[in-house]
Amino acid sequence: MYISPERRKILSLKGVSISFNGNRVVSNVSLVLHQGESLAIIGLNGSGKTSLLRSIAGIIEEVSGEILVDGRIGMVFQNPDLSLFGTTVEENLLFLLNGCEDDEEIISSKIKKSLERFSISKLRKRDILSLSGGERQRVALAAATVVSPDLLLLDEPFSMLDRCEIRNLLDILHIMKQRGTSIVLSTNRFSELSDFDHFLVLGDGSMIFYGSWESLKKNREIFALAGMPVPFELELSC
Repeated sequence: MYISPERRKILSLKGVSISFNGNRVVSNVSLVLHQGESLAIIGLNGSGKTSLLRSIAGIIEEVSGEILVDGRIGMVFQNPDLSLFGTTVEENLLFLLNGCEDDEEIISSKIKKSLERFSISKLRKRDILSLSGGERQRVALAAATVVSPDLLLLDEPFSMLDRCEIRNLLDILHIMKQRGTSIVLSTNRFSELSDFDHFLVLGDGSMIFYGSWESLKKNREIFALAGMPVPFELELSC
């Protein structure tokens, strides 16, 4: 885990609550994430995970409490089509870089590296509409990371990826963390997340647990409170 000497605070939530048409969907969430730290938000569908991520990204307006982000945000939606704008794969990455980079050589280099990182170089000139769901998800990931965000938000990023692609994504996230990117990932899966620094468990929009992997392993009743089965990794552990 990378933490700068100044312990730069990338994300701070204080008493954050979210409503839709007057109905409360997330209640009173508070946490802090420093540079190079990772947070996994766990909960069933409808528990408020997506709403919390979108509030951090500034997409949801009916939010009370305080949300502070220091730096540039990249976001990957569960439905990748929500973040894909250009006709071709290349155009999607170029669209984002044009707003923050002027040097054409640097732009070309960043696009090339991002495509290689997610093994989609061969798709560079392909029309987005011709891609499979998994391919679109990888394009969305490439687009979100091509701008080198300080905070990367991922909403259910595993949903369209196979096992090999998931492992590759986790390896990439690990490298990004080492380089100082802070990561917030929402999921209803639990496998392979043991190297995340913090875990937030939501149940019906309530903050049921916030702490480390080790602490969560010792408090398995948290999953019952969230309406979730105890993950098999914890059932098998001593």
